[in-house]
Amino acid sequence: MIDLHTHILPGVDDGVDSKEEAAAVARDAVEQGGEKIVATPHYLADSGKLSVDEIKDRVQELQQYLEQQGIEIEILPGMEIYLTQDLGKKAKEGKLMGLNDSKYLLIELPMNNVPQYTENVLHDLRVLGYQPVIAHPERYREVIKDPNLVYDWVNSGALAQLNGGSLLGMFGSKIKETSEILVEHNLVQLVASDLHSNNKRKECLEKTNNRLSTISNEIKYWENAKAVTNGENVVVDNLKQYEEEKGIMDRLKLALGF
Repeated sequence: MIDLHTHILPGVDDGVDSKEEAAAVARDAVEQGGEKIVATPHYLADSGKLSVDEIKDRVQELQQYLEQQGIEIEILPGMEIYLTQDLGKKAKEGKLMGLNDSKYLLIELPMNNVPQYTENVLHDLRVLGYQPVIAHPERYREVIKDPNLVYDWVNSGALAQLNGGSLLGMFGSKIKETSEILVEHNLVQLVASDLHSNNKRKECLEKTNNRLSTISNEIKYWENAKAVTNGENVVVDNLKQYEEEKGIMDRLKLALGF
């Protein structure tokens, strides 16, 4: 299995603090069947975060350290890019990097609102040859209220990546419920851990896989992850719009023609 979204690079953001902690995370991933981990440190334009070349150097350093520790897992470069209006400009300037340096850009939206310029930015990135991957949409307040926002994004050419911890209930019942809706309606194509440490938000590939197997075809998510890291196309099909189940009074009004 491949974990596409992690904060395993030591000391660069709110993820793991040390090489030793990164090694513990990597060992845990191997024990759960992990073969590759994409390091996706946060990127916010003009915030002093690591550049593309610096991320690649840090990934190489971590890979060498893990090999010295006898941990057999491959670390790949990437970044989690916070949505801003000028991402198209940043992409043209070579400041953005896809997952394993591919066309797939992992994009994080604000948790409490979806900016009006979101669609325009996603369109700009697609025109430039990138395919946006919306990180953990199930955690966004507006998606919780209307899961069909994800339908619109994916139907327009983006992909969506679910956090395994959300599906396991680590972020509360509403986010868990939204996760299940997105999976059941084929609105997410990728699943990852978004791990931040070896304690609270840690690797959860195995438990996520087990949970997916009860409500979906779990194999497709890992096949899609492999396609992403290989720079191949991810097939998106059978998208379903979500229709909220009507309550008793709503069904009665509908039957009576109100």
